[in-house]
Amino acid sequence: MLIEQRVLEYLKDELDMEDVYPEIPRERADKFVVLRVTDRGMSNRINEVTIEFSSYAPTKYEAAVLDELVRNTMDGIVRLDDITCRFGGGNDNPDTVLKIPRYRCYFNLFY
Repeated sequence: MLIEQRVLEYLKDELDMEDVYPEIPRERADKFVVLRVTDRGMSNRINEVTIEFSSYAPTKYEAAVLDELVRNTMDGIVRLDDITCRFGGGNDNPDTVLKIPRYRCYFNLFY
């Protein structure tokens, strides 16, 4: 199973929310999260991947709260036996195409 799929399923389960996607869906709820791999590599036979999590919501405040929830939830992914992670940063980043508030955060995963 691809690491993206494992993270997607983990977030859906832990957030208790179905609105976590690998791409922006045509039909979506007011609040949703999109994850995207931004970098991939390997060092000393350990796979590395950087995943960007975009949290969308009707207001900037709600997007920030959802982003915080995603960050806190991702810290727990280390409970899975073969994944470790490190927070890579984040920022307020309004989506200028969809015209809705968005916050983004990044995690470096090693598996």
